[in-house]
Amino acid sequence: MPVMGTIAPLMASIGWDPFVRGLLIVVIAVLVLPGSVYLLLATNTGVRVGFMLTIAALSGWFVIMGLVWAVFGIGLPGRTAGWTVQEVITGDVSQSTTLTNFPNGFVVLAPGNAELADAQSAADKILSSSVAPANPKFTPPFQQPTDYVVIGGFRQDKTTVWHIRHHKLTPFGHRKHVDVVQVQKVLPQPSAGGAPPRPQADPTQPVVTVVMLRDLGSLRQPPIIITITSLLIFGITCNALHRRDKEIMEARATAGAAT
Repeated sequence: MPVMGTIAPLMASIGWDPFVRGLLIVVIAVLVLPGSVYLLLATNTGVRVGFMLTIAALSGWFVIMGLVWAVFGIGLPGRTAGWTVQEVITGDVSQSTTLTNFPNGFVVLAPGNAELADAQSAADKILSSSVAPANPKFTPPFQQPTDYVVIGGFRQDKTTVWHIRHHKLTPFGHRKHVDVVQVQKVLPQPSAGGAPPRPQADPTQPVVTVVMLRDLGSLRQPPIIITITSLLIFGITCNALHRRDKEIMEARATAGAAT
């Protein structure tokens, strides 16, 4: 009975689209593309040799495809880079458990800075309940993004970067990259007609500080793993085929000498 209670929801979650339909597409593609090549090679070279030749060709194609994917970050990408919110502090920043001697060691981000805009976009999903995900990690202190205004942005990144023409190199790897965005509730202003006034922070309201850590992601990790794995399979298969050819040539030479 417990087994049936477990299987029933699983079977109910399986639908034609995309589960069954996607599975059929993959199976048919494997049978038509590599399967047809294997059938052709097996009828000419034998089952074993045809299989090895098919695996060598398929793994070699995977190596080329994986290299292209890894260079351009396409195909089967991993996680994209983004910001991970570590802490939201309302009021005194000294209560933070992740910041020490703030803002010492931080660089001030000027208004209009591209990095500040990117960090602010990630902070909006934590600060505003209207754009927050279904199960937010922190309780949003505001209802709308228009309920607050950014009053400061800070950056700390001790990574050593070498600039060679238009390229950036990090010879010692990436160190922890932290951005801090501070917001304050907007000051209500009466409407005087015409263009709305520029939002101003209410100095009587507490400052909300969002501490974010830069996640570099793993955009090229899956293609690199595919490339390395396929290269190993390609090398093993080619080595087996090469040893087989050497054995055949040795056997032919021995038979010729005996004759």
